[in-house]
Amino acid sequence: MTNLIITIDSAQVDALLAQLVHRSDHLDPVLTAIGHTVNQLIRSTFVDLKTPEGSPWKQLSPVTISRRTNHSHVPLMDTGMLSDSIAYQMTGAAVEIGTNAKQAAMMNFGGTKAQFGHLWGDIPARQFMPTEHLPVTWEQDVIEVIEDYLGIL
Repeated sequence: MTNLIITIDSAQVDALLAQLVHRSDHLDPVLTAIGHTVNQLIRSTFVDLKTPEGSPWKQLSPVTISRRTNHSHVPLMDTGMLSDSIAYQMTGAAVEIGTNAKQAAMMNFGGTKAQFGHLWGDIPARQFMPTEHLPVTWEQDVIEVIEDYLGIL
């Protein structure tokens, strides 16, 4: 997976997870649900053509459109391989969400021809994965998942 670490820095999430740990030592179901939820939120950026914070992605340049085999105007969706590569996995008492697509970092962060001579032009960032912190609305979705599990226990 691409080495991008997203931290949920939330006293509310920490408190809810502490309640879960106190009630059960089996966190796999809730961590799986969190992974699935965040995975779906990341995939939604490809549908909405917006960053996790809701800003629209830059449109494709005419050069990029002409170089695509299907001449699609939709950013990051010429083949669907990048969006399909988003996955999550359990790692001990945590869940990791990422991608193994080699173009993921370039598409998420952007890059210039000056930085990467093999590019035919500058690539604007079209952020599909959050960096460092989850957006507030995504964090609320994670809180709801944890609260649902607390209600079951």
